[in-house]
Amino acid sequence: MRQLSFLFLILIVSLFMATPVTAAEKNDRLDIASGAVLISATTEYNQKWAGMMLLDGTTEMGWCSTRKLPYPNTFIIELPNSVAIKSFYIDNTNAQESGYPGISARRFKLYVSNQSANDGFELVYEGEASMGERKGFTMERMVPGQWLKLEVLSNWGNPDYTEIMELEAYGEPVNAVTASKPVGGVYETNYGIMWLRQKGVEVEGCYDWDDGRLAGTTDGRVIRFQWVESGPQTGTAIMVLTSDRSFLNGLWYENSRYQGLWHGKRVTDGRQPKCLQAFVSGMKKDAIGRSLDEVGRAIIYGIYFDYDTATIKPDSEETLNRVLRAIKARPEVKLIVEGHTDSRGSDTYNRALSEKRAQAVVNWLVAHGIAEKQLSAKGFGESVPVADNAKPDGRALNRRVEIALEE
Repeated sequence: MRQLSFLFLILIVSLFMATPVTAAEKNDRLDIASGAVLISATTEYNQKWAGMMLLDGTTEMGWCSTRKLPYPNTFIIELPNSVAIKSFYIDNTNAQESGYPGISARRFKLYVSNQSANDGFELVYEGEASMGERKGFTMERMVPGQWLKLEVLSNWGNPDYTEIMELEAYGEPVNAVTASKPVGGVYETNYGIMWLRQKGVEVEGCYDWDDGRLAGTTDGRVIRFQWVESGPQTGTAIMVLTSDRSFLNGLWYENSRYQGLWHGKRVTDGRQPKCLQAFVSGMKKDAIGRSLDEVGRAIIYGIYFDYDTATIKPDSEETLNRVLRAIKARPEVKLIVEGHTDSRGSDTYNRALSEKRAQAVVNWLVAHGIAEKQLSAKGFGESVPVADNAKPDGRALNRRVEIALEE
């Protein structure tokens, strides 16, 4: 009887201590692919141990402070809309405790604001994270906010560095996501001055780094695109634009691996990138055509399908027309239209669905004037990722169509 009572007590304590993610709060609000963006961090060790890695959905990489920087270590994060945070998690899983004992973040304060990234912050929680583990915290008051400020006040004893591997927040949206805004304009980035032009959901542009060009899609906040540079080199990237349209922050990939941060501030003094004149005058090829000619394939974002079907959505037409123009300009080449998915679902199912979707794109192109003998369709499912399937932003980049030269 005593043993049963003891087990019952453990069960009750566990229920009160646990902070599970319920169906009502199933979406992590601190996720790049959903539109969360790091605005500032007082310290970052390097691009592989950076604040944006706290929002990438995994504990493979995280944030690390620079050596012996005094506390607090402060992060400002913007959400796409105002959310009443119900629970908050600091995940120190995979922190480098074996090599740097006590490196995990410990004491912290969490603030929210509904005014701006600079003003109106209200303290909503003060607590202690676990060493080398994930720990959740339930808010006593659900204060609405679009901006979160996290202050890390100490670690578990390491004299030099502090790490966090991932942040999560769950709660109810208070309002709808702000209506999409144009992302076009000029930005001064860590890879040169970038120029973006938006038409509908389509985005294209150039940047002053190794003759860089890009093409992709946006919802007015999150931008997913393929980049192509001389060499040739090519890869993918995902960037998030802040609500005031002043700052872009994101991650870029090459050969399916994360390579670094890509960020920049909007240019307001009239400067233009060197690449712009050639881009606008048409002296250079469009991004899809250039990628086909130089790399032998082009990654296409912006072709959407109804859920679990091969039915193309109407808002895919702009992207399909860009593909159509690129193929019509190359009537002599034979092309494979490839379908690709992320890793959710079985490989067999994903491969079959991706092939049906690739064939649907072929059918659309043939119906709009491309010779049937010029095209073939192939589904690869999850087998050829361009980004990390363990991360939400990586999965978003892996869901794509590609056009490749037939060998």
